[in-house]
Amino acid sequence: MSILILSAGLMSCGPGYIKPVEASQKDFAVSFFKHVNQDTPKGENLVLSPYSAAVALSMLAEGAEGETRVEFDDVLGGIIYQAEDLGGNDTVIVKSANSVWVDDDFSLRNRYVSLLERDFDAFITTQNFADPATVKAINNWCSEHTAGKINEVIDRLEPGMVMVLANALYFNAPWENSFNAELTSQKPFHGVSVTRNVPFMFKRSFYDYAEYHGVQMVRLPYAGGRYSMFVFLPPAGADMDALLSEVDGDMLDASLGLFSSREVVLSLPKFKNETSVLLNKPLKDMGIRTAFTQAADFSGIAEMGPLVLDQVKQKCFLELSEEGTEAAAVTVAQVRLTSARPDRTPAVMTVDRPFVFMIADSQMEDILFAGKIVNL
Repeated sequence: MSILILSAGLMSCGPGYIKPVEASQKDFAVSFFKHVNQDTPKGENLVLSPYSAAVALSMLAEGAEGETRVEFDDVLGGIIYQAEDLGGNDTVIVKSANSVWVDDDFSLRNRYVSLLERDFDAFITTQNFADPATVKAINNWCSEHTAGKINEVIDRLEPGMVMVLANALYFNAPWENSFNAELTSQKPFHGVSVTRNVPFMFKRSFYDYAEYHGVQMVRLPYAGGRYSMFVFLPPAGADMDALLSEVDGDMLDASLGLFSSREVVLSLPKFKNETSVLLNKPLKDMGIRTAFTQAADFSGIAEMGPLVLDQVKQKCFLELSEEGTEAAAVTVAQVRLTSARPDRTPAVMTVDRPFVFMIADSQMEDILFAGKIVNL
């Protein structure tokens, strides 16, 4: 789930501005994951939602002008992530919701309100930001749209805050072929800080599988086949952060071409993880800088101003079990006023050390969640 609280200043792109050619969505997802990972300690797990962050940033970008808008477009690769049907059904729940919370002493431009409603299907409401009940209402909305997995996104609204934009993302899907719970057993997971016995799921089945420079890769499809979890297991002793620094969208495309059906003896740990990350520095490192300064131009949002982007953070939840995966994400930004031949030998893949995963569609375009697990 994503939430943005914004602040902005005045400027105009002008008639000569040309929006960049749209890049691949996976380029933003990989860049976002890598930049946040650079600020994450080696011994900490990390679960993110590139998709949720992109939707929240897109709502903000549509109100930006001048250099502020140019920076958003460059980071998002020219893509505006609007409301879309993510393909959920009675079996696979995949849903995204947007909301905009506005202080009752602040007013948005009519055209910006219309754009949010039309392109983002956003729920827009005016509230008294000085009333603690507003914080409770925002958190209740977040909880409702993440099936109660993320209950608190903000604890207060500081003086000067005038708007909160929120995107909530929720995913709950069974595996196409579930793991047998009777085969789950305790085995050691060799983390970067400690080795601990944790429950490991076991399955011998045919999966899309590949190996590249010692990295084992497997695709675990969810029911219906539209979404899968991709698990990447580096060689024992590998420097996870060094490997991640080399990954890009082209490399993900290349990895898709390596997959082929193969029998795999898979051992995968069950785990539950919650992550909360402040995104200001990673976003600045990616190129969204002006938005956080008094030179910010969000004049497309409101005549009142200047506004400035105060804080962006994301909360994520993910649980992996024999039945499937449940995940939720919240991104928060705050705005304030301011001045070869098939191998028939079964592959053995024992995920008993730090690994990376992604939950994405079959082409890794909509990367809903991505993470690294280094300790259990």
